[in-house]
Amino acid sequence: MKGWLYDMNLSDIGAVRHTLNLNGTWQFCLDLESDTLVEQEILPPSQCENTSWETIQIPGSWEEQGYGDEPEYERLDTWTKVREYEGSAWYAQDVHVPSDDPGCHYVFRLEGVRWTTHLWINGQYAGQQDSLVNLQKWDVTSLVKQGEVNRIEIRVDNTMKLPLAGSHIHSLHTATAWGGITGGVYLDSLPSCRLQTLRIQPDAENGTILVDCTVSAPANDSARSMQLHVDIQHPDGTWLDRYSCNVNLSDPSHMDISSAGLTESNAVIDQWRLELGTEKSIARWSDESPELYKAVIRLHDGEQELDRLEQSFGVRSFAAKGKQLELNGIPVYLRGYVDCCIFPLTGYPVWDKEHYLQQFRIARSYGFNHVRLHGWSAPEPFWDAADEAGMLVQAELPHWSRFFEQSDQSAPAEVLSYLTQELDGLLQSLHRHPSFVMFSMGNELIGPNGHPELNAWVSRARDMDPTRLYTDNTGFGQLPAQGREGDYYIQSLNWHPPLESAYSAVPDTTLDYHAVTRLAEHPVIGHEHAQYTMYVRPQERAKYTGVLRPSWLRPIEESLTNKGMMEDLEHFQQVSGTHLVRSLKEAMERIRRTPDAAGVQLLDIRDFPGQGHATTGILDVFWDDKGITTPEEFMRFNADVVLLLSCKERTFYAGEPIHVDVRISHYGKEPLKDAVIQWRLISDDVILTEGAWKTGDIQCGSVMSLGSIVATAPREAAAAFRIEAEMISGDLERTVANVWHGWSFPFYQSHPGSNRFWNTVAELKPFLGEAHDDCVDRIDGFQLLKNREIDLVIVQSLTPNVVDYVVNGGSVWLQPTAEGLYDSVETKYLPVFWNYLMFATQPGATMGMYLRKQLALLGSFPHDGASDWHWYHLVNGTPAICLDTLPGVEPLIEVVDHFHRAKRLAYAFEAKVGKGKILISSLPFANLAVMKRPEAAYLFQEILAYLNGDQFRPATSISVAQLLGIVKLQTIQFTL
Repeated sequence: MKGWLYDMNLSDIGAVRHTLNLNGTWQFCLDLESDTLVEQEILPPSQCENTSWETIQIPGSWEEQGYGDEPEYERLDTWTKVREYEGSAWYAQDVHVPSDDPGCHYVFRLEGVRWTTHLWINGQYAGQQDSLVNLQKWDVTSLVKQGEVNRIEIRVDNTMKLPLAGSHIHSLHTATAWGGITGGVYLDSLPSCRLQTLRIQPDAENGTILVDCTVSAPANDSARSMQLHVDIQHPDGTWLDRYSCNVNLSDPSHMDISSAGLTESNAVIDQWRLELGTEKSIARWSDESPELYKAVIRLHDGEQELDRLEQSFGVRSFAAKGKQLELNGIPVYLRGYVDCCIFPLTGYPVWDKEHYLQQFRIARSYGFNHVRLHGWSAPEPFWDAADEAGMLVQAELPHWSRFFEQSDQSAPAEVLSYLTQELDGLLQSLHRHPSFVMFSMGNELIGPNGHPELNAWVSRARDMDPTRLYTDNTGFGQLPAQGREGDYYIQSLNWHPPLESAYSAVPDTTLDYHAVTRLAEHPVIGHEHAQYTMYVRPQERAKYTGVLRPSWLRPIEESLTNKGMMEDLEHFQQVSGTHLVRSLKEAMERIRRTPDAAGVQLLDIRDFPGQGHATTGILDVFWDDKGITTPEEFMRFNADVVLLLSCKERTFYAGEPIHVDVRISHYGKEPLKDAVIQWRLISDDVILTEGAWKTGDIQCGSVMSLGSIVATAPREAAAAFRIEAEMISGDLERTVANVWHGWSFPFYQSHPGSNRFWNTVAELKPFLGEAHDDCVDRIDGFQLLKNREIDLVIVQSLTPNVVDYVVNGGSVWLQPTAEGLYDSVETKYLPVFWNYLMFATQPGATMGMYLRKQLALLGSFPHDGASDWHWYHLVNGTPAICLDTLPGVEPLIEVVDHFHRAKRLAYAFEAKVGKGKILISSLPFANLAVMKRPEAAYLFQEILAYLNGDQFRPATSISVAQLLGIVKLQTIQFTL
């Protein structure tokens, strides 16, 4: 059946270039027999019979318009689509093309296609395109009939033609295997005499622009006299003086010899330089001041305008100088995040500038000035928004593949050819965007050393556009670089030897990442830094109103409901979110303390729905606040200027001196002079001491010490305290401030009733004063209860005589090791790295602690309900006790397990057993090195006081069998 006539929608009717906007309703059908076709045998529907047409909207995907089938397979490690279709589909439309200049040139273009397309116009085949990240366009001048209705037929195939499914632009975990035309469809009518190409290259150092322009005209117009006029609008809205030159197509030196004998002649206008600073000061584009010029280039024949192009540009330089990156000659620190092509409503990259502007406004409010595109390059509206917002962007080739791991093995020829095509197209199209500063050949591609084919791409890119910086891959390879080509390197500071991810953040705030950055001569940027996670947020389910569903949530919620843990969900979210931010703060400050680090790329500031649902974000996947931090708090450690407070310890004895080094990481645009540091030590909202001093001049791009704070830890009782410091300078637009948290504890005091303790743990002797010390074998519960001389028995292993003792009314503190527990769970202080499903074997797959506010067990031990750094040595590597077999028993010190596994875990719990009572804890009090720390000794003291006081009254009873199901029973030596 024939389609209907498409109404003409010309943009800018008065202009010399016309664009026929073909967006709207098209005829559509799925090609369900496409798998049986060979490409050379494909025929358009107009040459076939009995095509059954439906309709579809362009722009848009197939799935969001109801095409495809409901998935038969629901994914638990990522989202699931409402509908799915992999194959090909046909679009058709009858379009009236108005009469125009008989010599005009027609270009048909598609935006946002995944990914192989074939085009027919009036039954004639126009060719195939297969770019994922560049416009797909065809020269259709010979096929279009002016003044008539033209039949347009497009075949879109979204199947994987190349083994590149890992790219985030179409992996199931990110942008999904979408299909359709999501950006738009257009027919451009270009004048016969036209500006064929335009390239503007700003020279920020000299305040000029270099212009390359190619003029194309019919061969019979070669003697025609034409002029080029260039008008430049300053960012303040005023226009600079016009520049004009003559175009002489008949000059042989300007002829494109490749066009000899053809119907068109090309004249390449020699590159010329325009001064920008003669009339007014030059406005340079930067992350803080994204000033944009506009150039209007007109081709004239006397008073007649033959063609016109407009292009915005920014005057800026971006270069590597030693280990630093420089923007406009000033050191710049990249405060970046990774964009993994995640669009939770559409499942494909949107073509909406305001969408990206809103993203960048949010990111900038948290201090970010940089974004890395992970294995893709974004649509044109993204780049326009980045130009306006001042974002410094790294793009990448659209692949995450394993073809380059062995340097002596070549990648498949078709892969190399395709990615070379994508590289060339991206460098040509992105050249005009000042926000485009860096480019990588892909994500995590190599082994320890480089690959010659990646190096060849780096060299090719430098030749095409030497004004950007390039690297062979993002994230993999080791330093010092062997066989690698790059202007900079992006390396994991979490795990690159000699560092380990388990220690990416620790209480010692003097550490940095110099052990890695020292290995390179070029700038080093932290790859996918930190990756700490928090608890799942089922309340986000209602936001999924598009084509994607959070299918990981159902089994998680089912598990939490069955285990009676849904009532704790809000608490787990709160404390794990707090823990995430505290850990992230230290990891980010650690890299800011590194003098020769060039920047950082967090993965991500949003949650990542794939690979097991990585809840790494300070924002949810919709860019909404999760309530775990504020922009003001986050910018304390993520801004151009950051004040850093460094100390080897977080915990002190009461009255002990504290020495905190005050450093600054200064990447502002101007040196700082006559700055003043003011500080306060505060506990319980009372200023205990304060001070101030003046600093010397602080140069841009420096990480330096400004002096030290010398104070005294609070002398009375156990206390949490903080040191607040701020820098005041007339050169700063805002107050630079930061906070460092510490804790102080009195020296350990032996319990006055220690003579009524029976201790069997040798390492505890120094802390138990007059306690009776003997082996567990010799505990005679009958005599202990009969004589009433012992109030508490402390043991490390559960033996039959200890069970007898507690069942008959005794009080026991059991401190088992991991080997003495059934189903113990290894923990570490830091939260789960990335996510549990992808890294299930990682040590300590837990998410911090949940401490109820009124917790008598802890006595006066300071806490705010969540993990903090004074717990680090108490819990890092400590086994958690699994309470799944003890329904009704509430953890005293609760460990938040990962939500996929959702065990009920504790470092301590109590229960009644028979007539007696027992406290079971796994905290490392038998470790003498830990017990020499003020926080450990004090907590031990407080727990002893609790156990020997009136508050030790467990609310829940367990049976002996339940007890023996938690703790392994050990044998004893009976005396005959």
